[in-house]
Amino acid sequence: MIGRPLMQKEIDELVAAGNTCNNWNNIRVAQDFTTKNIAKSKFTGKIKLHGFSGKTCTYNGVEFQTGIFNSWINQSVIEDACIYDVKLFSNSVACDDALIFNVGSIICDKEMSHINVGTEMGHRILKRQFSENERTVIGRGARVCNISSLENSHLGDFVNIENGALVKDAMLENNCVITDNAIVKSSFIGSFSHISEAEISNSLIGPLTQIHHHCLLISALWAEGRGNVGYGANVGSNHTGRMPDQEIAPGLGQFFGLGCSVKFPANFIEAPFTMIATGVVCEPQRLKFPFSLIKSGEAPGLNEIVPGWVYSKNAYGIFRSIYKWDKRSGIKGNLDLLFSNSVLYSVEYACNTLKEFLLSKNTLPFAVNEEYIPGLGSNYIKTENVEKIIEAYGTYVEDCNFYKKNKKLSIAVISRIEENLKRDNERGQKIFDDYMEFHPRDEEFFKWLSE
Repeated sequence: MIGRPLMQKEIDELVAAGNTCNNWNNIRVAQDFTTKNIAKSKFTGKIKLHGFSGKTCTYNGVEFQTGIFNSWINQSVIEDACIYDVKLFSNSVACDDALIFNVGSIICDKEMSHINVGTEMGHRILKRQFSENERTVIGRGARVCNISSLENSHLGDFVNIENGALVKDAMLENNCVITDNAIVKSSFIGSFSHISEAEISNSLIGPLTQIHHHCLLISALWAEGRGNVGYGANVGSNHTGRMPDQEIAPGLGQFFGLGCSVKFPANFIEAPFTMIATGVVCEPQRLKFPFSLIKSGEAPGLNEIVPGWVYSKNAYGIFRSIYKWDKRSGIKGNLDLLFSNSVLYSVEYACNTLKEFLLSKNTLPFAVNEEYIPGLGSNYIKTENVEKIIEAYGTYVEDCNFYKKNKKLSIAVISRIEENLKRDNERGQKIFDDYMEFHPRDEEFFKWLSE
């Protein structure tokens, strides 16, 4: 229990170690509290100190002993954590084994039970109750190092915020990494997500999402996550010229390619595992065709879409991503998401819609848009591809049924993945003579496929 005041002997020891306090009576400590590992620090307001065991926390190969050194602590709770060179730690909690090093300020100046996600107008509110709703919390084993500011945020266990990142009004689930000057504001970030050199605001991001390399994601409702936002992607056209009142809902496993630009409003929830190619500009839309490749088209205002392409032609990419989800989280079972009922239903809708289109036309035009095939969004499809697309969706349904029955992948799936990889290797070897020296076969991945 944290309840007793400091004894005069302890106050004298703290003063001798270069510590100051505006009122030592405001500090409450544990019964077995000792003053070791507290030096050259300032204490103001009401503070609870659990005491420091002197055990070590490691960051980049360097060991830090738990304690408070050269820092200002105001109105906070400190467990057996490491706090080194923090200019201001105010209205905050540092949990056991947390390491906070070389930080400007960690503060909380408002109630923390909700944040605004979706439109920047504040119409959607994400509510979540914490034991500490009026303090920034640094979770157990978290690392907050080499940043200027962390405000009004709740960090789960083993979160890393480092190297110039800025986090404000955010909730970060366990094992997230926010690094390399990334900016996260008014957002919820799911577990095991990794954000670097990117700006995220007013977004709900699901687990295992990778957002890197100077890209922008605003007002995204991406609860299923597990996607990727590539370099220079602008997923942030939420401003109508009057107010920022628009949003986007990406789908499970969606991939935003290099330099693409996605205009709002946009809804891809019913099109999981869709890929937007490099440099594509997407107009506002609602897409209902999963595993789609969206690429630049020839019709004004419309892109060409090839539904099913991601599953039929990029099987290696899909299964490699799912393998990495399992590996990063340490939790097997992400294949269940690929072959879930929600993905299956979206495939069945798309497949049936295409079949109905073929049956309804005696003469097929060269290409058709959403007027003829509902759910195509702001895209067109070449009719010469429709039968191949139906075949790709049929392959998915077969694979899904096999997996649901046997809880493993069929030999046919593994063979297609092998073929995809072979194609990549053949292309690479034509370009680089030493390609295979630096792209060896990942035996661990193929073992995972066969389990």
